Amino acid sequence: MIPAHNILTGVANKIPLPAVYHSIRGLIVRRDATIDDFVEVVELDSALALRIIRMANSQFFGYSRKVNTVKEAISLIGTIQLHDLLLSSLAIRAFSGIPLELINQQEFWRCSIYCGITARLLAKKCELPASERLFTAGLLHEIGHLVMYAQIPEQMQEICFELQESYKPQHQLERERIGFDYGQVGCEIMRLWHLPENYCDIVRNHMEPTKPSDIKLELEVVNLARSIMLAKEGNLKQTGYSILNSADSLISKKVKIQDAEQIAHNALPFVGEVMDCLCPLFKPREIS
Repeated sequence: MIPAHNILTGVANKIPLPAVYHSIRGLIVRRDATIDDFVEVVELDSALALRIIRMANSQFFGYSRKVNTVKEAISLIGTIQLHDLLLSSLAIRAFSGIPLELINQQEFWRCSIYCGITARLLAKKCELPASERLFTAGLLHEIGHLVMYAQIPEQMQEICFELQESYKPQHQLERERIGFDYGQVGCEIMRLWHLPENYCDIVRNHMEPTKPSDIKLELEVVNLARSIMLAKEGNLKQTGYSILNSADSLISKKVKIQDAEQIAHNALPFVGEVMDCLCPLFKPREIS
């Protein structure tokens, strides 16, 4: 069996985050950085600048006023939230050039966006301050699968067939059959991109959120958001809302089954709008 990081061989050079992301990261840690510095970097990428304005004006992100310029958008969003929204958009762009025969990228990102929306709504319900980060973490939680389907398509197809008959979760089957799971590959992608460590932790460990962790509630939020997404996709046998029935879970003290069902319903109308903001080349299909 091969290590998870080896799966990136051959595609690592095809999925880089562009320089604009790393420039924004550099500005965030600079105490003397001004709004104009952020504007100057974003405006170097005209398509990205337009997306930022559209996200600031979107109903889902719900900022307090309409904006017409990048400066107004960044002033309204804030630089930390700007980082998270940039990461969401640029990650989708980074994977757009990878050819995939066994997975439909439009459908993949539609489901991932639904998961991100749900994670953000759950984060607000749990009164977590980093709701934009949870949106991005929910959006990116499954990116390891894109690389796995590109690099080991035959093995992934076999696992998909086995999932139809198995009640084991997908990550467990992946560990048994190929030696690692999509979360471990996703974590390696995060490290390749030099993302903050909390993104790596969420992507790697959201499947087992009851393990001790400094970000236990965030792991549980993404785990439940994924469960809600899978349930909407008709894949309930693989998940269920088991985290809400766990005696030692943190989220069960804040979110009840009826809350999760209401959030699942409330997230649906935003999928098309957010998908149009983040990946406008795709035409979103509604989740029923």
